[in-house]
Amino acid sequence: MNLSSLTECRRCGTCCDKGGPTLHADDRMLIDSGLIPAKHLYTLRKGELVNDSIRGCLLPLESEMIKIKGQNRAWTCVFFDKTGPACHIYEHRPLECRILKCWDTRDIKAVYSQNRLTRKDLLSPIPALWSLIEDHELRCSHVTLRKLLDSKSGGAAAKKTVREMVEYDRSIRMLVVEKAGVELDMLDFIFGRSLSEVFRGRC
Repeated sequence: MNLSSLTECRRCGTCCDKGGPTLHADDRMLIDSGLIPAKHLYTLRKGELVNDSIRGCLLPLESEMIKIKGQNRAWTCVFFDKTGPACHIYEHRPLECRILKCWDTRDIKAVYSQNRLTRKDLLSPIPALWSLIEDHELRCSHVTLRKLLDSKSGGAAAKKTVREMVEYDRSIRMLVVEKAGVELDMLDFIFGRSLSEVFRGRC
């Protein structure tokens, strides 16, 4: 497709195939109203190494991001129907989807890192859950994890700390499922990607 010839969106779905959008403060009402259910969200946490689609390289996140999940562990946005192609929430699509022009990325670059929605915005009004999230963030920080993994002199002590972080991450997830009845598909939103999954991505 010759992007230079485009002047309006053809709803071809190319951008939807590349992954769901990051959510911003303007999108909060979509979550609060249930138009975008929380089970379709996942969190990338501060310090996590991710692909920066604007800069085109892997970078540790300076602040957390909440994104819409893909389909069946693939990149394609969960709300995109390839048979259409069509977006199931087109009339209520998030900010990044509304302003993205594949032929002119200036608007998306301008808002990309601005006013991102966070778990604190959405979950801090639930004190018991928010307390667990804060404790998890303290004990399973990606910033700390990356320092331990990148250390040349950490030795056995660093390896032991990493193992403890991974085990705590696993146990807190199972605790909220078994004791609080939280659905499994909510865990990636509440606690971010599991550390086990992050390690698989490093291999």
